[in-house]
Amino acid sequence: MRISTQQQYLQSIDNMQQGQVKLSHLQQQISTGKKLVNPSDDPVAAAQVVKLERELAQNNKYDENINITQRRLELEETILSDINIAVDRMRELTIQAGNGILGDQDRSSIGNELYQLTDYVAGLMNTRDSEGEYLFAGSKGLTKPYVESANGRYEYAGDDGQRVIQVGSELFVPSNDSGQYLFESVDGPLQVNLTGQAVYNANLLSTPQSEPFMRNVGFADSGAEEKFRSATQELGDLTLSVTEPTPGVFVYSLVDSGGNPVIDENGDPIMDIPAGDLSTTPLAVNVFGMQFDLHAPADPAANTITINVFSEKKNILDVAVELADVLVKPVDGAEDRVALNEAVASGLTQFEQGAERMLEATSVLGSRLKTLENVTSSNLDFKLLTETTLSTLVDASMDEVISQFKLQEASLQAAQATFARVSSLSLFNYIN
Repeated sequence: MRISTQQQYLQSIDNMQQGQVKLSHLQQQISTGKKLVNPSDDPVAAAQVVKLERELAQNNKYDENINITQRRLELEETILSDINIAVDRMRELTIQAGNGILGDQDRSSIGNELYQLTDYVAGLMNTRDSEGEYLFAGSKGLTKPYVESANGRYEYAGDDGQRVIQVGSELFVPSNDSGQYLFESVDGPLQVNLTGQAVYNANLLSTPQSEPFMRNVGFADSGAEEKFRSATQELGDLTLSVTEPTPGVFVYSLVDSGGNPVIDENGDPIMDIPAGDLSTTPLAVNVFGMQFDLHAPADPAANTITINVFSEKKNILDVAVELADVLVKPVDGAEDRVALNEAVASGLTQFEQGAERMLEATSVLGSRLKTLENVTSSNLDFKLLTETTLSTLVDASMDEVISQFKLQEASLQAAQATFARVSSLSLFNYIN
């Protein structure tokens, strides 16, 4: 094969240029410490690098969410601890107020301290986080949760929402608890709601004589309410029916939400209990502390009434204010003494209910913080593994790259040196 002088020159120049390109690429790897400088260097590795960097960015976002959630939960834990201390003091004062040897002035001093504690706790309940949002307002972060009304009571203006933040690929953690869950957990007086055709007919007529056959429903005191709660907590709504099997002789029955007869305190079913002639003489009935008067149904076909008894929820602020209102008033007579004892007993029970709910919430907070701690550790492991994989794809081995650089440099120098000698070889030089 014949090789012309021009072909020889072009081939030599091309070899030296390729050598210079390789040398330049190796020099760039040495200066940057990266073996993957451009996507064209290794398209497959470049695609993997993009995926891994996206995963790292997502992981960094999870870390940021964890930090935000952890700060909010730790703040909530601190505030609940302070509120618990204040509620414990309220309970101590309530027990002290029940001491029969205290005078009006002593009880008034206790009431004034309760007022001060109420203001302090209300301030804690309206705490803002580092972002300026109210901690216990549910999902209404910019709404002040507890506002004092004209009568000294506190209304909750937030909602029962809960913010959930993603801290892992498949893990979401609540970052707050609403005031409705935490503080609106105290049982107020029992309320009775009557429904049924008999009640509907009575309301439709709207006359004084149109009351349903079950009237004057209520509870004598908190003890009666607690007795009813305990006896009926598993029964659901109750249904009272009145029939007249024989003229002038009425009977009544009481069943639970499943249609089963309610068992009275003596273990007997409340079924077809004689009630006399209700058309002339109403019957006073007491069922587990719930009192009512029983009359004859205006319409024999509308002879059932469903009884829904529920507890109106209150917050611990109102519990403290209501008790303080009673304590600051002088006790004058047996009636006032009974009212005082009732207020003290009710307040003590309600403070205990509030403390139990906050204790429950504190336990849940601890579980969430522990979860965040575990997720942080898992995310660190994932980050380390991803960065290690990314390094194997991107980072250059300096020993290897420098060795290749030296070899390429020697090859280029040899090519340049031999080019000078080969280019001088010709037939004319030989003749000369």
